[in-house]
Amino acid sequence: MTDYTSKSGTSMEHSSDWCPATLVDRVLRIEMWRDKAVAVAQQMAPGEYWYLDNVRMKVSSSGHIEGSLSEATKARRLSIADVDANQHLRALLQYALHRSDPLFPS
Repeated sequence: MTDYTSKSGTSMEHSSDWCPATLVDRVLRIEMWRDKAVAVAQQMAPGEYWYLDNVRMKVSSSGHIEGSLSEATKARRLSIADVDANQHLRALLQYALHRSDPLFPS
């Protein structure tokens, strides 16, 4: 998961195809393995916006911050229609529209 902002402590070693090297300090690994959370994770696709409530934070065995979400009812896909009611989605979309980050050219 990413909101495209750099966060210290979340940087992971780049060793897989799913995460470009330019995003390793901007990605937070979130495990979704219990109950219906697996089904929710399988529904997620790049470019979508999701609201994940009650993500439990922990330090991984490799010393990086990661999260865990086990309650599927705490996750929901957002749409542009949610922008007025969700301040975090609004801020993310404003950032995406106005960023001058060379990693993400407009």
